[in-house]
Amino acid sequence: MALQTDGFDRSVPLPPELKITHIREAIEHIESRADELINIYFEQANVFSGIVGILGTQALDALSPYKKHKHPDVAQQRFPDLSLRGKLDPPPEHALESKGSTRPWALQSHYNHPGWYIVWRYAVDLTKRLKVGKAAAIWRIDIVFLREEDWKYEGSKAAEGRGGRTHTFGLKLPAKLLKNCIVYQNPRVAIHQGGPVLANLDD
Repeated sequence: MALQTDGFDRSVPLPPELKITHIREAIEHIESRADELINIYFEQANVFSGIVGILGTQALDALSPYKKHKHPDVAQQRFPDLSLRGKLDPPPEHALESKGSTRPWALQSHYNHPGWYIVWRYAVDLTKRLKVGKAAAIWRIDIVFLREEDWKYEGSKAAEGRGGRTHTFGLKLPAKLLKNCIVYQNPRVAIHQGGPVLANLDD
């Protein structure tokens, strides 16, 4: 990674017309709004991850050339979350999906569609030290263009009339696939035993 002092790696390819400025401002929006909703994390962490992804979509829709689908049912339930200038049926190169995750490498989706994915890796830190003053801290962002063959089907444990999760797709070899797609990492944070920790900046 060629991270600069602000935590951004400007050598990572981005979707057309998406800029570091858009991502930086989106981080601020996500963190400020997520802080207000932090209690949801302790009730249902998976729901909170969904909220982080939604806040990312909201921020990019407001701040970048990527816009939400004009039809709410498509925007909320189908792929992609955003497209360049709001194109209704974008090619994969102009499609952008927004995901929130606490895990350092894994990525799951209800679809295996090709397109760009932005993953807001966050940690809930009530000490507000991973990122000073932030209880919900975006500590890393991955931006990657994925193809259908990058996904593997993970099946469903749902049974008719008995509930359970819907089918999902996961990335094949996510750490290998994403290692060169880290556009931002908080300089104060390192990965230790599968999760973010405060880095020893004195080493």
